[in-house]
Amino acid sequence: MNLRAGAIVAVFAALLAFAPAHGAMAAECSNDTFKIDETSVAVRVCAIAGDQLRTTVSARGLPPVEHVVSYERLERQETARTIDDVSLQSLGIAKTVHLTVAVRPGSVRLEHALLVPGAVALK
Repeated sequence: MNLRAGAIVAVFAALLAFAPAHGAMAAECSNDTFKIDETSVAVRVCAIAGDQLRTTVSARGLPPVEHVVSYERLERQETARTIDDVSLQSLGIAKTVHLTVAVRPGSVRLEHALLVPGAVALK
């Protein structure tokens, strides 16, 4: 095999090795959008280092609200769940969104979103 063919094989192998890792990273975030008081609010929850999640809540034209919450995986349970309460005050909305998040190896999913006060189910 000449040098050029070897380089092509090496690049192809590197791309194949990267593809599953890249797909797994994308699955480790949950993305949802809700209409709250006539404002479109995006909620993104991502797995980060260790047993932690980063929640980012944003609305167009405003700085996002971002914070980290920890979760604990119970023995013999593939899915871990945690809650996260995010104030929407900095987005100009006098409410809080209460989130229930499920975490499995390789995926994060927003299971429920409840707007309080008023107990309005968003998801």
